[in-house]
Amino acid sequence: MFWGLKIMPGKTYSQTVEYPFKVTMACLGQEPILGRHCLFVRIEDQDYMLCSLNFGQNEQQSLNLVFSPGEEIVFHSTGKGPIYLSGMYDIDDEDMDDDEESDAMDEDEDEEDYVDEGEEDDDEEEDDDDDDEIDEEEVKKLKADAKKSINKKAEKKAAPVKEEKKSEKKVEKKEEKKTPAKEEKKAEKKTEKKTEKKAEKKAEKKKAEADAETEKTPKKRTLSSGLVIEDITIGTGAKAKSGKRVGVRYIGKLAKNGKVFDQNTKGAVFKFNLGKGEVIKGWDLGVNGMNIGGVRRLTIPSHLAYGVRGAPPDIPPNSTLIFEVKMITVGK
Repeated sequence: MFWGLKIMPGKTYSQTVEYPFKVTMACLGQEPILGRHCLFVRIEDQDYMLCSLNFGQNEQQSLNLVFSPGEEIVFHSTGKGPIYLSGMYDIDDEDMDDDEESDAMDEDEDEEDYVDEGEEDDDEEEDDDDDDEIDEEEVKKLKADAKKSINKKAEKKAAPVKEEKKSEKKVEKKEEKKTPAKEEKKAEKKTEKKTEKKAEKKAEKKKAEADAETEKTPKKRTLSSGLVIEDITIGTGAKAKSGKRVGVRYIGKLAKNGKVFDQNTKGAVFKFNLGKGEVIKGWDLGVNGMNIGGVRRLTIPSHLAYGVRGAPPDIPPNSTLIFEVKMITVGK
């Protein structure tokens, strides 16, 4: 049986496990949200990081986590986008049905016993009412009959009636399991599994073909100037060319320590005229040729950025910079 959970950033998802389940996959959503996304599980007030995901680099991670009944667990995440968890319950549906049937049968037996005892009590009350109108000889006879009835009740209580009922019900269950209806269900399940396997094979084939197409496109290249261009996502919209006014989102980091010195991830996009010297040389060269929806990582040497002077206090002299750039708009 499928299990799934959508974890939003800044929120926690806690539960006491009722049925055992396994978590097999963690992945990011369709929306391209830059930055690092970390998934955590909290057990006994201790946080454990399960995986770290990045859009365009590592968007999904296989897991093999099993949680048992009674465990108290809390999932939470860091980052700006949701993380999707998927897996399956480790439980047999037929076993669950059998348990419910068994509980219902036990309840029915208890009700029958209760009714029988109530009827016996009513009979004894009627006997008590009749005692006022009978003579001494009849009283003696009634006492003897009462002793016999008490002995019979004791024999009834000592007899293994419930055991016989339970054994009969077990036989009925076994016969039910052999009925054609359950055989048909099993056949249907087998057919469904075969259909699912075929669909999975087709999906895997399409993915392999898409991966082969992607491999044909050069993802990472180094220009003679030392600029390194890495295409993380190939866009499908209009292409940015020299002279066009483009709008982008970006995150800028220092190559030596990964410190973020500038970013534009929300609000108004950053716009400039491409190839006109309005930005550093590494951007004029590196952004050229991107399509709308595309994401690139630019590793820009200092002579194509801020050179020997740098841009104090955020950018030291002779700093190599790394930018992750997403193309949003391409104008005239």
